[in-house]
Amino acid sequence: MTKPLLEVRDLVVRYGSRGLFRGQPRPAVSGVSLSLAPGQTLGVVGESGSGKSSLLRAILRLVPSESGKVVLDGQDWLALSPRELRRARQDIGVVAQNPFLSLSPRMTIAEILAEPLLARQGLARRGLQDRAAELLSRCGLPADFLPRRARELSGGQAQRVAIARALALDPKLLVLDEPTSALDISVQAQILNFLSDLKAESGLSMLFVTHNLKVVAHISDHLVVMRNGEVLEQGTTAELMSAPRHDYTHRLFGFGMRARQTAV
Repeated sequence: MTKPLLEVRDLVVRYGSRGLFRGQPRPAVSGVSLSLAPGQTLGVVGESGSGKSSLLRAILRLVPSESGKVVLDGQDWLALSPRELRRARQDIGVVAQNPFLSLSPRMTIAEILAEPLLARQGLARRGLQDRAAELLSRCGLPADFLPRRARELSGGQAQRVAIARALALDPKLLVLDEPTSALDISVQAQILNFLSDLKAESGLSMLFVTHNLKVVAHISDHLVVMRNGEVLEQGTTAELMSAPRHDYTHRLFGFGMRARQTAV
């Protein structure tokens, strides 16, 4: 069997602490386990409050984990020192929900793309410009976008710039946090098709977090459905689309109880 690129084991995340007159707060993430194989896309799906965002933040070590393990390419992320973590984070590219909030309005697109590249030594100014143009081209945008600013772009163009920035350091894993929910439906389809093409061309591994199961099913090989901080069910996309075991998963697909009864 192929060794997972990302493996999460029995992860627990809990916010707050036990008070004098109240018990320990319920975990935001309760014993979650999942794995992502190299070159695959794993979709993590759930409604608001399901724990998917807390899971993502714990994987990225933006919030502390109470217990469990996060292993990326054989490296235990929860055991890394701050200095080791800064270096290891170059292996993960992150794309946020709203590109206009994640891209600085004061910087040009060239400066935005050069920023992560400056973390690596050895690139001269001309090399930065060429690499930025290469990243834009890879994401379907011409080099004449480099002097522009994010406010001059459409939502879809801005999200392509955000993806280009996430790819700047050739990450092993691309993490996408609701990357299409702030976009129009037609633009959502364009971004999803682009991500599918990117995966096919480069074999990049992706972790796609969203509330919309139908959206993520478009490009995911496996799906994890979360509710109340726990994994409700997981399996291949084909399995969950054809025969979800839980009514909650039916609702996320938009089938509803009536569709389930009709199928039976």
